[in-house]
Amino acid sequence: MTTSSERPPVHVLFGSQTGNAEIIAMDTADALTEAGFSATLLGMDEIGAGDLAAMKHVVVVSSTYDDGDMPDNAQDLWDELEAEAPELGHLRFAVLALGDSSYDDFCAAGRHFDEKLAALGGHRVLERVDCDLDYEQPSRQWIAATVETFETLGTSDGLPETRAANAVRAPQRDDRWTRRNPFLAQLVASETLSGAGSRKSVLHYEIDLADSGICYEPGDSLGLVPANPRELVEGMLAALGAAGSDRAPVGDGTWAEVLTHQRELRLPGRELTAWVADVSADPELRHLLATGDREALDAWLWGRDVLDLVTMVAPADRDPARILALLPALQHRSYSISSAPGRNPSTAELLVSSVSYHRDGRDRVGAGSSTLRTASTSEHEADKVAVFLVPNPSFRLPADDRPVIMVGPGVGVAPFRSFLQERDARAAAGRNWLFFGDQHEACDFLYREQLEKWVASGLLTELTTAFSRDQDHKVYVQDRLVARGEEVYRWLEDGASFYVCGDGTQMSHAVEAALVEVIAKHGDRSESEAWDYLADLKRQRRYSQDVY
Repeated sequence: MTTSSERPPVHVLFGSQTGNAEIIAMDTADALTEAGFSATLLGMDEIGAGDLAAMKHVVVVSSTYDDGDMPDNAQDLWDELEAEAPELGHLRFAVLALGDSSYDDFCAAGRHFDEKLAALGGHRVLERVDCDLDYEQPSRQWIAATVETFETLGTSDGLPETRAANAVRAPQRDDRWTRRNPFLAQLVASETLSGAGSRKSVLHYEIDLADSGICYEPGDSLGLVPANPRELVEGMLAALGAAGSDRAPVGDGTWAEVLTHQRELRLPGRELTAWVADVSADPELRHLLATGDREALDAWLWGRDVLDLVTMVAPADRDPARILALLPALQHRSYSISSAPGRNPSTAELLVSSVSYHRDGRDRVGAGSSTLRTASTSEHEADKVAVFLVPNPSFRLPADDRPVIMVGPGVGVAPFRSFLQERDARAAAGRNWLFFGDQHEACDFLYREQLEKWVASGLLTELTTAFSRDQDHKVYVQDRLVARGEEVYRWLEDGASFYVCGDGTQMSHAVEAALVEVIAKHGDRSESEAWDYLADLKRQRRYSQDVY
């Protein structure tokens, strides 16, 4: 093993969409620094292919956006590597990939970087690790493996054998609250914000963080570890013929405990879906899987839960242990914090749209929103909610004197309430423009009273609304963005940062396309040049998304 004086400089590069990869990269750089390395932390948007070619020791942490796409801040570097193909024969590297196994192209971005660096001549010193949503433990082990691997390299030019990440010690401490070790917080207040006539049920919650030590910043989210709804658990127990008092063969506890707290029942996973298609021989589901049409499959799965799929299988074929093994771990739910810590640092406020609908003879509710509702109506002091901080360092306010444009329809307005509270508390001089939209002004104008007070006080320079169902033709935030395009472009030229929060399947893409249209028209640019302008905003971290 080398001494600290012999340890080589290491560049830690991250490609991050929501901040998880950046946080892991920060932890990696800290661990390397503590071990005596000179570690440099860089976003992938801060370097080009030429910069990478000059590096000798590189650690890459990359998330995957949507179904196989590069995160925003990694796209340009990837395009350069594809186009220029620099010679990287001197490079020693290790890669950690983050993803969501419910997508077909799991961990695609990290995998592509790993394969590309090797194809360009780089030497992989540690096997790539692919992390699912439950990434805390494998990422910690990978960090330890990375540090120990680079400790063995020294400064020589000889190339060592690739090491297995699981062959190295795992760190023994983690003093932060995590999904596996959440803080039990008291829910102290709740208020329904959606009015009579709304098709939605949107609630504002206040959660007491007490002495947890959780310190958040505007732009961060709070992770909630939910419990599956009781009716859904009971339906699963009946469908599987499993007694609630019997110990489950997978997980820790009885069948009822495992199905309530440890397994995902609301969102059918890929493995269960494939098994059901095979065992049930359902022609429609088999066709969807055979064609590989992800969009059509998602549409078919929309609104269905695990119980729906299990009951497609004949009772004689429902092997309880087999089905339980096919269910992924219960996912946490992340909610953007809608308060600024300056008001009351021990309280985090959330804006949550409750999932509740009736289908095929059953009432359905969301795991996260029902957990919050149950806690808010409970008369027992002991009924607390399990939470942990989900930092989002890529979604931060700029300097106080810089203007900001915020696009947050529906509950996407949550982090921007936090932004505005923070700028108000700091008496920030920068202008603030909010685009808010929903279905009906009369019943869906969330935080209306406070937003209008901020307009009156001058804190909110512009408030532009779009209520899609209040006229014959639907009007969305992206339409308002185009209509105010000249002013929007002027704000961008004045240095404004642009933020989007909310639906990531349609709304965020529509807003991005609308902004490109605005840039092209009012900046007198071609469409290609407008996309380049937007890419430059992303490189400068002046275009940020918090989408889901």
